[in-house]
Amino acid sequence: MAFIDTLDMKILKSLQIDARKPTVKIAREVNANEATVRRRIQKLIKNGIIERFTVVLDYHKLGRVIKAFIGLRVQPAKLKDIVDHLAKHPDIQVLYRTSGDTDIITEVIFERMEDLNAFLEEELNLEGIVGTIVTIVIGPYKRCPWTGL
Repeated sequence: MAFIDTLDMKILKSLQIDARKPTVKIAREVNANEATVRRRIQKLIKNGIIERFTVVLDYHKLGRVIKAFIGLRVQPAKLKDIVDHLAKHPDIQVLYRTSGDTDIITEVIFERMEDLNAFLEEELNLEGIVGTIVTIVIGPYKRCPWTGL
């Protein structure tokens, strides 16, 4: 495991807010020189701590206003087949293996409630799924990436 210190964490926090921020601006924020910040970012990339730079979309502005978490209970022998099938679905944003009451948790985003209903009836009508728990998201209280700071 790669060692990261407080300066690395501050750089990560700044990048998570705006990954397009110039290194000179990050350097001012974290009270370090630009060359140090540039080297630290390259080290974080090389060590796999930063996997990629991406964008966060406002799904509401894209017309995708129905978000739900769906917990699935599955037969163990069918788990891989179900995961392989679901991983290909474009409306599934996140697919996790879990413990407890469910074996898999998915996060889905749809335009309309009818689309969610069709997904539940058609895409989750798979041999091996023995139960579902659907939770509709009303809205976030907190959305932020972890930085440890």
